[in-house]
Amino acid sequence: MIKEGGMMLKYEDAKDIILNCFNEVKAKSINVIKSFNYVLAEDIVTIRDYPDTKKSAVDGFAIKGLDRNSYRIVNTFSPGMQVDINLGKGEAVFVMTGAVVPENADAVVRVEDCVIDGDIVTINCNLTNGMNINNIGEEVGINQHVVTKGVLINERIFPILCYLGLKEVKVYEKPKVGIFTTGNEILELGEDYRKGFVYNTNRYIAECFLKKLEIPYEYYGNIIDDENSVFNAFAEMTEKYDIIISSGGISMGKYDFVKKVLNDKKFDIVVNKTKIKPGSPLLVARNNNCMIFGMPGYPAAFFTNFVLYLLPFIKKACGFRDFENKIVDVILKDYMHSRKSSDYFNRATIKYENGNFLAYGVGSQKTSHFINFAKVNGFVRIKEGVGDLKAGDKCEGLIFNFESIL
Repeated sequence: MIKEGGMMLKYEDAKDIILNCFNEVKAKSINVIKSFNYVLAEDIVTIRDYPDTKKSAVDGFAIKGLDRNSYRIVNTFSPGMQVDINLGKGEAVFVMTGAVVPENADAVVRVEDCVIDGDIVTINCNLTNGMNINNIGEEVGINQHVVTKGVLINERIFPILCYLGLKEVKVYEKPKVGIFTTGNEILELGEDYRKGFVYNTNRYIAECFLKKLEIPYEYYGNIIDDENSVFNAFAEMTEKYDIIISSGGISMGKYDFVKKVLNDKKFDIVVNKTKIKPGSPLLVARNNNCMIFGMPGYPAAFFTNFVLYLLPFIKKACGFRDFENKIVDVILKDYMHSRKSSDYFNRATIKYENGNFLAYGVGSQKTSHFINFAKVNGFVRIKEGVGDLKAGDKCEGLIFNFESIL
């Protein structure tokens, strides 16, 4: 139940409460080919040496004996050929890059350092034992830990699983997400503009984040400001989804029915309001195994709350080991306004220059303004009680697009 006008939670308190509502995520085994963009649910350990035979690092001649400069060529080996011979002293075989080298070969000499005359190869360089040979287990030995569970199988990790020749891998199941928006003033993309209306933006903010993680989701639609319609949406969606994201209808207005419906249905309300700007209105509820995030209607506030609260929760629900946002110390390059009554998460462009993270303002911080998010890759957090900051001051920065500053 909601206690109207109840206690507003500080940022960390609200975040911790939300993350502690998390139910244990289940794991499943899938074909490695289908594992991209899942989170790994097991540590990966090698089952053989890499390489498991001696291999040539170059195109050249594998030789036996280092006390001469001429050798008799007895064979040629290419990658994939089985090699089961040993060389006699003074013998050589031509090997291509990646080919197996006879077990008793002492070195491989590059073609560029050789002169060939019939079946005799003459070496024109200094010889050292083991030169140009990739030895057994040189890269990594058997039973070695190479990838830790809880990491995203991305463009770095997926090729490693393929390189190891794995057929199946354990991954964490992804939550199923349902999205709906509310408001009589909402236009869907493609509809003709009407004065005083706004285009549905929050739906696509949510979809962008979910698509990036390949989270399965469905858009239920835009619900008009009608109590029965909102009630029916929740009644149907709580049976289908692990997470429900709604937009609008959670403030103090006459037609803010999301809050009223969740209260009347006696959902377990875990967060009612927060002491942050923008995005103080935030309603988080739980119904059995379904988490409901009632998000504010302004896109700037919706985006901010999604990054601060919903994204870490979703990443934790996907099994990420590191699900928190990236926090860094920043030096302000511009004046930043805040009131002392709340934590302010001011939008900013954060850059890494000369060993420091620098935060640049992007103009307006009004909750009703959104277009300057095109320049934003993080937030500057000005904590409650601090007030305005000037250029040169230091504070906390939260980066939600870390790749953009590297």
